[in-house]
Amino acid sequence: MSPEESLSWLGREREERALTLCDEHLSKVVEVADSMRKTFYSFAEDGEEVASHTRKVLEGEKEADQKKAEVLKEVSAGTLSRVSREAIIRMIITADDIAENARAAVEKLSFLDPEDVDEDVRVGLKEISDYACQTVKLLKEAFSISLHDNLEEAINKTEEIEKMEEKVDHFRAENLLPKIIEWTNNSQNPGNSILVMEIESNIEEVVDNTENSADIIREIVIGTL
Repeated sequence: MSPEESLSWLGREREERALTLCDEHLSKVVEVADSMRKTFYSFAEDGEEVASHTRKVLEGEKEADQKKAEVLKEVSAGTLSRVSREAIIRMIITADDIAENARAAVEKLSFLDPEDVDEDVRVGLKEISDYACQTVKLLKEAFSISLHDNLEEAINKTEEIEKMEEKVDHFRAENLLPKIIEWTNNSQNPGNSILVMEIESNIEEVVDNTENSADIIREIVIGTL
């Protein structure tokens, strides 16, 4: 094997390891998103398990950070092509933003008493957190499928993510935001109102970063066709 062939082989092997670590990172991100969903479900009902689910989000986000560090260490070795390195780095950082926003949402939620928030708003936050979790799970499916060379199916999954993002936008505009605005106007509690708006924004960022990650997967897949 010539030196050039050796470098090419090492590059492919390192790329495969990095992509496998990305897949493991996304598994952690899914766990974070699911714990976030459970946190909002508890908040909408009785609030008794909000603290325990919040802890799981925080722990999961730390574990996702550790996986991100492993990926970045792998791609920093120098044997990957510039295109592969840039795509993997963008993928891991964008996906990590999903977990960070999920963490931010539940941390802010911990400052609220469920009894101080209108039931319709609590239910709306529960529903949008459910949509966000579904979207993140689709992202994990799309990435895992792409690793097994089912490229067209992976692209189809990314298109499902785009449709889900549009569904979330419609739900926010037609359902959740009007309820939040009505409650804000009636509650006359600016502190709680600001927190709820920021929480809603964090959940929206979970979905937006998921769509951005899907765009990167689509870019990687199309580049291999």
